[in-house]
Formats: sequence, C-alpha cells, structure tokens
Amino acid sequence: MSHVFYHKSPSEIYLLSLQSAQSRVTMASLLNVVAYKLQQKKTHQQVDWSQLNYEQILILLSDLSQQGKSPATINVYLSALKGVAREAWRKKLIDVESYQHIKEINRIKGSRSSKGRALELDELNQLIDYCMGQEGVLAMRDAAVIALVYGAGLRRHEAAGLMLSDLDRSSGTIKVLGKGNKERINALHNRILEIVEVYLEERLTAPGPLFLRARKGNRLINEPISGQTIYDIIIRRYKEAGLKRLTPHDLRRTFATKLLEGGEDVFLVQDLMGHSSVETTKNYDRRSEKARKKAAKALPF
Repeated sequence: MSHVFYHKSPSEIYLLSLQSAQSRVTMASLLNVVAYKLQQKKTHQQVDWSQLNYEQILILLSDLSQQGKSPATINVYLSALKGVAREAWRKKLIDVESYQHIKEINRIKGSRSSKGRALELDELNQLIDYCMGQEGVLAMRDAAVIALVYGAGLRRHEAAGLMLSDLDRSSGTIKVLGKGNKERINALHNRILEIVEVYLEERLTAPGPLFLRARKGNRLINEPISGQTIYDIIIRRYKEAGLKRLTPHDLRRTFATKLLEGGEDVFLVQDLMGHSSVETTKNYDRRSEKARKKAAKALPF
C-alpha cells in the first residue's frame, strides 16, 4: 500500500499550529499580503521562504507603517512572520543565525485610539426590546443572541459555537470555548437568562447548537449559525431599531466597560472575557471617554 506525503510550506505549517480556526483565516490573509509585497506572489504557499531574512522584514514593517497601519496591526504581521521563520528553520530552509536575527526584531511601540464604542444601557434595552416585539422565532433568537453576546462578553465566533449543553439553566451559567482552546464559565444576569428562556421555548430542548439556523418560513433547523450570521443579525437589528452604528464587538466592549464602571477588578474582567493579557482588556475600557467629555464640558468659558 503506497502512501503519498505532501510537503507543506513553512507558512502552511505555521497556520496549522494556530489553535483557532478564525486565527488561521486572519493570519493566512495577512501572509498573502506579505507574499505579494516580498515576492510578488499571489499566495503564501508560493513564496520561497528560504529567502526570508531580517532586512526584508524590517523593510516590510517600515512599509506598513508608512501606509498608516497601526502599531497593533504591524505587530500582528511581525508575529506571523516570526512564526513562519520558526517553521522555515525547523525545515532547515534558513539557518539558525538568520532565525535568531528575525526572532530578535522588536515589536513596534505605540498605540492608536481604539475604534468602536460602548453602548448606553437604554440603547441596549431598546435593541433587545425591538427584537422581542417582533413576530416569529427568528426575532426571539436574535434577541437571545444580542443578550448573550453582551451578557457573557462573547466574541461572535464564541457565540456561534455554543451548544445547548453549554447553558446550565439551574446555575445560570454559560460555558464558553474561547481563543487558544481556553474554556471559561461565566455567570449570567437574570435578565439575560429570561431573554434566552423565551427563545428556548421556541427552540425546544433537542441537543445541538444553542443558536440554530433558520429556513424560509421562519423555521429553525438543527444546524449552527456562523460567526458571520451573528454579525449580520446585530447589524440588521440595530438598523431596524434606529440606533447608532454598532458591531458585535461593541457589545463585548460594553460588557467590559460596564463591569469596570461597576468597580470590578480589571483582572477579573480579563478572566471573564477570556483575554490572555490584561493589556488587551484595558483596550476595551471606554470609561475614560466619558471622563474626558465630562471634563471638557465643565471647562469654564
């Protein structure tokens, strides 16, 4: 019996090493940009990674900076290139000295004002109330999606991946599988649980995904929705409700801001959001925006 072995490029091996499917999609897209900039190739699989070196990467980072990319974005490119360099070294495509030089490239310092916003609670309630005031099971599902994305501080792909069994109705908690295959269990506010319960009366108790897809005729089928569907739901519903622009990540940002406004410890909020770094959690804090506005309005004139 013959076996066929496929030799993967360093970039493909690097992508396989990433635990999150969404991270693999994101990094593959960045590496395709790199492929064109470095060697005029359409995809990262076509690149001759044996040519990768310290000087090339520094020029690329400088080019990204001149294009106006933020330090955070440039550092994601750098992280991807270091990962590819590691795999190129393991495959003996570059020598240890070249790899060490690449490894020692420092992250770009600096920050930009974070995009996005935190909602006021009356906006959030208006959005959920709008959904619950509509006819049909889809409106109930969408209300539950919005409530849970906010109430558990979920990424949209985390929300899409929830199973009915992840919700413990007796203890009022939800089990979430986040980035890096890290599991966390978040308690839910009673109001969130009530909204989810209304949806479950329509969904019923068949095992499977928590949030189900719908077919024509407002009928649920036992298949999971996608992260893109979560995005589409929130965009469609905020427009219908007549609210200012918001994204799924704004609901997650609101979760962090409201907890911090309530005096919760930033390290606790970090755990609840599934962040590996407290610095990432701080980027979600929108309390300072209100403080700046308040100070500016109080300026004597």
